[in-house]
Amino acid sequence: MKKSFKIISIIIGSFVGAFIALVLISAAIFSPEYLYRAIANGESKVTDYEFFPSKAIEKSSHPYSYTYNLQDFLDSLSIDYDSGGIAKSASLLNLLEENNTSSMIVVHNDAVIFEKYLNGYSKDSINTSFSSVKSLVSLLIGIGIEEGYIKSEDQPISDFIPEFKGSEFESITIKNLLMMRSNIRYEEGLAWFTDDAKTYYMPDLRDLVLNHMTIDKEYSGQFHYNNYHPLILGIILERSTRENVADYFQKKIWDKIGAENDASWSLDSVKTGFEKMESGLNFKSIDYAKIGSMLLHEGKWNSQDIINKEWIDLSTIAPSSLAQSDIDSDFLKDKNVGYQYMWYSFENDRGGHDFFASGKYGQYLYISPENNVVIVRTGESTGEVKWWPGIFKQIASSVEDRT
Repeated sequence: MKKSFKIISIIIGSFVGAFIALVLISAAIFSPEYLYRAIANGESKVTDYEFFPSKAIEKSSHPYSYTYNLQDFLDSLSIDYDSGGIAKSASLLNLLEENNTSSMIVVHNDAVIFEKYLNGYSKDSINTSFSSVKSLVSLLIGIGIEEGYIKSEDQPISDFIPEFKGSEFESITIKNLLMMRSNIRYEEGLAWFTDDAKTYYMPDLRDLVLNHMTIDKEYSGQFHYNNYHPLILGIILERSTRENVADYFQKKIWDKIGAENDASWSLDSVKTGFEKMESGLNFKSIDYAKIGSMLLHEGKWNSQDIINKEWIDLSTIAPSSLAQSDIDSDFLKDKNVGYQYMWYSFENDRGGHDFFASGKYGQYLYISPENNVVIVRTGESTGEVKWWPGIFKQIASSVEDRT
């Protein structure tokens, strides 16, 4: 018995020792602050805007308030949805309540027709964009091109980041990044040595991009979702405009759409002050909807010309769906969805296309031009719902038919 206990103690001690050694080595390689963040905070959370430092984004100097024309029928609207391979049906309000939704806003013909805050959230609650902000980064690139800071999306990134001259990154273009089709290596996963964790928790994201990315030639132009891409675009924006991204966003989009509330953009650290381009815009839902309204109006909103129609047409609707060989996650499998300049799109029921920005835990900005509908959905998770855009498509069609 004593011998068995001794063997077990040695085995446990060896595992503990190996783990401690791995932590110490990782701290030396990646930085103690990074390792602390990755281990202490663990999986990302919708409250991470409290965990990271941030850059303030001031509300508009000329705020816009939607008119309201609330439609009671939407509460009981029957919605069909896929719950992990099981077909289900529920009223819209019950569906939202039971699937971790914090807010949903539906705007039709420029009036709010549905506005719900659920599961302990209110109109004043802060929501984090997660990856839905990537679509807004694409808009900023379009504005940068329109203003002459960037010649076109076909420019190589080395034109703006000379550190990449003569390297394997030299010929990668802005378009490659927007389309998620560069050959920059990206490894998903929760462990601290994966790129998911690095691009989320590293306290110096510029250094991560400039000195620690690698190439994987096997991608060969294949669609591969990659959080290094928005980080590179952030460096391009700040170097070309000579402004930090949060300030540029405030001036060119947030102020012009008539945001009624302050927002913020999470930073990698106080010391380096670089925006978390892959995930970190923090906002109140009603203002996020106004970005959708601006897009619905082809770049014009709140008596402002914000972005040219040509860029919106080019960047939001994919000419075709992603090939099944390109799809590398269950999120897009068998959905007939296209990906264009960091926006997703698919056919609607009226012969056109709806498009949307999508973020982790079900953060969505959804635009249906043919139905004159904008939908914002935020949540703590996606709940049982496997495909929220399918729900938005049903809402948009029903609204146009019944109002």
